[in-house]
Amino acid sequence: MGEKMKKIKLIFFASFLSLISFSVSAVDITIARFFGDCEDAGSDTTTTSGEACIIQSIINAFNEQNPDINVTTEVLDWGQTYNILQTRYADNSAPDIHIMHRHRIPQFSSIGAIADLSGELEKYGMDSSDIVPMMMDALTFDGGMWGLPLDIHAGLFHTNLDLMAKAGLVKDGKPIYPTSPAEMLEHANACKAVGADYLASGQTRAIYGLTWQQNANFFEGKKATLNTDEVRNAVQLYLDLKAAGAYQPELDYGSAEKFWMDGKACILYNGTWVVDYYSQNVDFNYYVGPMPTIYDKGATWADSHMWSIPAALKSSSPEKYDAVMKLAKFMWDHSIDWSRTGHMSYRSSVINSDAYMNLPHRTEYASTAEIMTDTPHSINYGAIVQLLDTEIGAIMLGEKDMDSGLKDANNKLKKLIR
Repeated sequence: MGEKMKKIKLIFFASFLSLISFSVSAVDITIARFFGDCEDAGSDTTTTSGEACIIQSIINAFNEQNPDINVTTEVLDWGQTYNILQTRYADNSAPDIHIMHRHRIPQFSSIGAIADLSGELEKYGMDSSDIVPMMMDALTFDGGMWGLPLDIHAGLFHTNLDLMAKAGLVKDGKPIYPTSPAEMLEHANACKAVGADYLASGQTRAIYGLTWQQNANFFEGKKATLNTDEVRNAVQLYLDLKAAGAYQPELDYGSAEKFWMDGKACILYNGTWVVDYYSQNVDFNYYVGPMPTIYDKGATWADSHMWSIPAALKSSSPEKYDAVMKLAKFMWDHSIDWSRTGHMSYRSSVINSDAYMNLPHRTEYASTAEIMTDTPHSINYGAIVQLLDTEIGAIMLGEKDMDSGLKDANNKLKKLIR
């Protein structure tokens, strides 16, 4: 009996040591993201809604299914994200994996902050040939691949079908979108006739799209091309909408969104990220279409979310790097869940699946994938966008006239791209 008890004690003690060893060996990693807080996300990735809760449910599910890895989420302020990350890299306290936009890749890769992940995806079961060309273009810069994909997002025409029907701008259950500047003004007048603005937008990105539709851009290489006829045409169209009383440039993002959700505008220009939210929260028949082609070719503003990793992580902490890549693979496998936000998947296999095309409103704006555009890569992208928004905004608000406004903006842009 004594020998048997000794054996039981030894087995118990060995099991206890094993549990201690397992607990100690769990790898702690931190993921830093924006998208907002969600305290009750749970771990069911198929039922949550909204960006914050969907992304957090995916992270929570990973934690549940991988007890040897502990992921802590750090929520960043959207407007300060890149200032915060730049400071953290300078302090050698960067998170183990963090959110990144296509347009910020040059800023962080040029200083050696983030890792070149070329050839790394396949090692963790991610087939890079499944990534659509626009996403691959977003990930790559100057010969390197600087992120792990999350989504592609773009500007859309969120449409109040009830108001459009009253204005006579619905056919066969679908909104009629304009195909020329003159037609857009006609549609604006039709919406005004039923007591609504035509367009609400707290963003100048719509003007970006109209510029690109004329086969133009704001800069190419070291050449600033902001003071051009094409940019003037785009800005003038919005000034004409303003003059018709069909567009209010003083509305910021939040107030423009509320104005439209309250049923006071036929169309809201906003992105893919709110499709799921609007589907569940507006009190009218909702349709979401691609930005219409007003000029020569289709184009709308687009960008990409991705995850970047500190350049030193793989050498300084191989176990953390391995954990981060496993988390990235898990999010890769849950691309369809993240797509429920309204964002577009970066995987061909997901995009071509029935599950993807059966997501709410997806077929309505699927053609957006063919017209997505952005400015060329630039280390100073953040400052360039701030300049564009400030200077074009000043013209829209009547604080500057078109000639002096675009001339001043072009001169300032030269300094940012030289």
